[in-house]
Parts: sequence; structure tokens; C-alpha cells
Amino acid sequence: MNIAIAVVILISFICVHFIKMMRLYLIVMDRKVSFDRFVPAYLRTTLVNLLIPYKLGEVYRVIVFSRISKGFRTGFFSVLIDRFFDTLALCLILLPYQLLYLGRVAVPTMLLAAFTAVIIITYMVFPASYTFLNRYIITSKDSKRSMMALSALEHVNGWYTYVRDLVKGRYGILFLFSLAAWILEMAVLAGFTKIMGGKFSVADFGAYIESIVSGRSYDMKVWYTYASAIVIAVLTVIFTVRYLVIKHKSKAIEETGK
Repeated sequence: MNIAIAVVILISFICVHFIKMMRLYLIVMDRKVSFDRFVPAYLRTTLVNLLIPYKLGEVYRVIVFSRISKGFRTGFFSVLIDRFFDTLALCLILLPYQLLYLGRVAVPTMLLAAFTAVIIITYMVFPASYTFLNRYIITSKDSKRSMMALSALEHVNGWYTYVRDLVKGRYGILFLFSLAAWILEMAVLAGFTKIMGGKFSVADFGAYIESIVSGRSYDMKVWYTYASAIVIAVLTVIFTVRYLVIKHKSKAIEETGK
């Protein structure tokens, strides 16, 4: 019976990361990133994220996706957008539970909610703010400082436009992917805890998330992270080898054609 449960958990775990992977690919797909190259890059950066605490592995993910997309802006903003939708869905799961059942909101949850709120407010107010500031600077006294401010404002507007293009028409599906991934991961963690002989509740899931953000100890997190790292490492090897084989075959065909 445990073997059958373990297989279901393994398949569900793979589904969780498939959903997360497709969420990120939806963001970068217009940047002509090869899917065959994208998959091992996602798995490799996910493995690093599992091994390095406080989500510092996201810095490595920015570097990797900047390289494969041939642009720092794509690497940086794609990871930021991915984190935003992931955090937004998580907050919508944790906030109602903590408020209704615990009667309080944990500090890590408040920090995550603040992060999403700042991003949303900034994104919503920027267009009007840009128009106002642009008009004000242009009509103000012509000076070197004004020109520098106008140049900086144009750079920020360029970033805003770039981010808008990355998510245009994809808000809904990115959010649904994020929500589905967290709900499924909650089920995976519940099943894993059961196999390990423990009990699981939404409070335990909250403790798990809090341990990720704050670095506090959570017994099941250690074992779950080990198991996750092993599965992701195996998948990383498989898909990296697959990509290298495809790349080698493509190169051989090109050389034969010449």
C-alpha cells in the first residue's frame, strides 16, 4: 500500500514541477527560448534552489535564464514575475486560513503579502505616474538634473513596458497555474508526511512555508527537501543528457548538410 502511495506522490510531485515549469515557460516563450534547453535549465536551477536556503538560488536562476534568453532583462523579470504569481497564490491560501482559524497572521505571511501588494500597486499606478512625471519634467526648467531625471524615467518606463509584454494576455493562466501548483504540493506534502508516519494539517503546511521564508526548523521539511532534491537531480541528469544528445544530432545534421 505504501508503495502505491509513494508512486502517486512521486507522480504528483512531478506534476507540481511540470506546472511550475510551464508557468515560467509561458513568461519567456516569446523570447525564442528553446524548450529543449529550457527544461534542463529549469530543473538545474530548481535543484540549486532546494539546496540553498532562503530562496537564494533564485539569483542563480536569473543568471541561467539571462544566458539562455540572451538578455539580463528577460532573466531578471521572468524570475520576478514567476515569484510574484507564486507568492500571490500562496498568500491567497495562507491568509484566509491564518485569519479565520488561527486568529493571527504569521510574520512571514505578512512579508509575502506586503511583497505582492507593493508589486500590484506599483504596476497599477505607474502608467499615470509616468505620464504626469514626464509632462512635469519636460515643462520644468531645462537643466542637466532634469535631463537625468527624464532619462531615468524613460528607463523605468522601458522596464514597465517589457514586463507588461511578458505577461500580456497571460495573467489568468499564470495565476491558475500557481494556485494549482500550491494546492497539489500541499497534497504531496500531506502524502509524504503520512508515509513518514506523521500527521498533516493546513497548519503544518503553513509551518513548512514559514520555515522556507524564515529559516526556522521544521522536521518534515528536511526529509521532504532531501527527497525532492533526489527526484529533481535524477530528472536534471535525464533531461540534460537528452538535450545534449539532441544538440549533438542537430550539429551532426548541419555538418552533413554542409
